[in-house]
Amino acid sequence: MSSVGVTVLGSGSKGNAIVVHNAQEGLLIDAGMSFREIRRRLAVAGLAESLIKGILVTHEHSDHVSGLRVCADHFQVPVYASRLCADRLRHQDDKMCPAILFTPGGSFPVCGFTVLPFAVQHDAVEPVGYVISMGSRKVGIALDLGRPGQMTEFQLRSCDTLAIESNHDLNMLAASKRPWHLKQRILGPQGHLSNQQSQELLGKTLSSNTRNVILVHISQECNTAELAENSARRKLQELGRSDVHLQAAKQEQPLPTVWA
Repeated sequence: MSSVGVTVLGSGSKGNAIVVHNAQEGLLIDAGMSFREIRRRLAVAGLAESLIKGILVTHEHSDHVSGLRVCADHFQVPVYASRLCADRLRHQDDKMCPAILFTPGGSFPVCGFTVLPFAVQHDAVEPVGYVISMGSRKVGIALDLGRPGQMTEFQLRSCDTLAIESNHDLNMLAASKRPWHLKQRILGPQGHLSNQQSQELLGKTLSSNTRNVILVHISQECNTAELAENSARRKLQELGRSDVHLQAAKQEQPLPTVWA
């Protein structure tokens, strides 16, 4: 059976892009950096551009789609998005290629992968997370969400690799110079997960076959990789899971590929 790799090209408020792949083909989840930067990071990660067979969009915010049109044009691959998200993408960029539409909750094949998008709570138009599987291997991705909810918890269970948001530290957010309304948005049910909420989500989704946990969308102003990792590691220790490989995504550079 083919192993499935996850390579985070970068994640944070300045841009998000993740590749889920095997040795021959892969899917790009979001293209929130320039085409030039995504191309550079693919090279740094040792991934051929020909590996990319499609682009999955989580939602329309610029840190997830700023390089979408150019990447789709250059790689000559289809874009997959929910109907309402696709409408918004065309409104934002009238040169955007037509997307292949899906309904959250319904799975569909792309190359050798099965993609299951699921609805998440975030202040975007029909935002989704993804479970991407090949055979018995499953990767769960939840990048931006204010509250996990039962749907997210259910979908992320039994994944070999989890990429879940750990956006902010509550104390750092409170002490930041961000406007009150922005703090309220981040803390709200359609905002972003704190380290504590991410830890709680991890406790509800970790399964016996989970081998990798990647913390994503870490705020550069209101969090640190060390705080996020320490929070997640405490939960892993509490669960007796020293076997799980934990890492925090970086904004500036790709992470090494993890395989399951």
